Amino acid sequence: MAPSPRPRKRLISVAEGQSHSSPIPQGVRANGFVFLSALRGVTPGTERVEADDPEAQARQLFDNLDATLAGIGATLDDVIKVGVYMRDLQRDRPVFNAVWAERFGDSPPARHAVEVSDMGNPGGRTLFMIDVVALDPELE
Repeated sequence: MAPSPRPRKRLISVAEGQSHSSPIPQGVRANGFVFLSALRGVTPGTERVEADDPEAQARQLFDNLDATLAGIGATLDDVIKVGVYMRDLQRDRPVFNAVWAERFGDSPPARHAVEVSDMGNPGGRTLFMIDVVALDPELE
């Protein structure tokens, strides 16, 4: 009997304390990598961005990233690439960069940042959204 084929990808479920109502998965595991979908600075357990302050929103986004990574056994050290989407790149990039440097320290992942006008959320309070590629700790 031939062995059954290994699944090419596995969906990641929502991290404890977080909610996710989008039809896209929170993330996917595939070939030794974890790909996390759009993470925002939402208040845990809700779909709402409460903070209008860029620094507070960036901090909440990174708290959410930490929780999502912890839920799959990973940390910021496993992150190798981040796509950053900002509502106002020129205004908010310095604030985001300060929180980025604080969280990633001397070993940041590769990154790109672009300005976008629509983050797909009602009320338009989202200032930052990221997608993440990390090494899958299950394969270490």
